[in-house]
Amino acid sequence: MAGNRLAFLPLDLGRSRELQYVYVDNNIHLKGLPSYLYNKVIGCSGCGAPIQVSEVKLLSFSSGPLTVFLPAEVKAIGTEKDHVLPLQELAMRSLHRTYHSSLKDLNFLSPVSLPRSLLELLQCPLGHCHRCSEPMFTIVYPKLFPLRETPMAGLHQGWASIHLLVLTLKTQNLQSQLKPAAWKQLERGRRRAAVSFVAYCCSTQCLQTFDLLS
Repeated sequence: MAGNRLAFLPLDLGRSRELQYVYVDNNIHLKGLPSYLYNKVIGCSGCGAPIQVSEVKLLSFSSGPLTVFLPAEVKAIGTEKDHVLPLQELAMRSLHRTYHSSLKDLNFLSPVSLPRSLLELLQCPLGHCHRCSEPMFTIVYPKLFPLRETPMAGLHQGWASIHLLVLTLKTQNLQSQLKPAAWKQLERGRRRAAVSFVAYCCSTQCLQTFDLLS
């Protein structure tokens, strides 16, 4: 998936234990990695370049200075204040619980009883909650964990070295000794590691209790 101009990854990417290696290098618009990938081998060099949100016509979620783009299928973003789910989401989850437990597929639901678009969504949810595995259909509750603030940051030595160098130069007021172009290049390299793990949760309760390191 490297160099494919990706702006987001599927919510469930990494949920399967069989997937152990994911390389998404050089996707400059890609800023969010599903939290399922936390314990995988990841390549994300060249991702997370600073761009204007308006340049990418996708739903985005921001937390402080961090912004990630969400899959086009996501219709709404929930926050800690949104305790009540939208009616369509409640209906889809109820239908899924009612029929999925007794039948392996949902083909018995005809387009007459449910619009084809909703039938297809019921058969293939957006993804599953990263906390409790509840299927999600229209809304997600995202929670960001900057890669640079996790124990995995040390595995990305290229970014760590640049970040340390920039901080050292700033602390000792030595940046003026570099040519402006060289300083801009260092800053650009540091910012390009602005990638976060994203926990996609199904409710405020899961959002509040999700722990990336547990």
